[in-house]
Amino acid sequence: MTLDINGKECELNFGIGFIRDLDKKYFVQSKSGMKFGNGLEIKIPLLLVGDVVTLAEFIHMGTARMDKRRPSMQEIDDFIDRAEDIDAVFSEVIDELKKSNACKRKLQEMEKELKEVEEGLKG
Repeated sequence: MTLDINGKECELNFGIGFIRDLDKKYFVQSKSGMKFGNGLEIKIPLLLVGDVVTLAEFIHMGTARMDKRRPSMQEIDDFIDRAEDIDAVFSEVIDELKKSNACKRKLQEMEKELKEVEEGLKG
């Protein structure tokens, strides 16, 4: 997936490195100090309900392995603020996550769980 951010073509990669970066930031820690990454479990529901901060974070972490200069968080924030169709940006990122071998299974699980919660609330 490629996004034009501040005049730069930015290739997003939602592979294992992306998950590793998320897990470094979002984890649970046992009483003995062992850390268990759960970045996708924490952030996917936020992305699915339209959290723009999570969208910016996914774009930023997805560009971590760019060969050329990576966009700054400020450039990504500006890109999101100026997007003519923010829903399309969300859809593109979610669709790309669905294509990623590293993310698609967890995304499917989270979508299913979120749908069950929504149906339970309508109940």
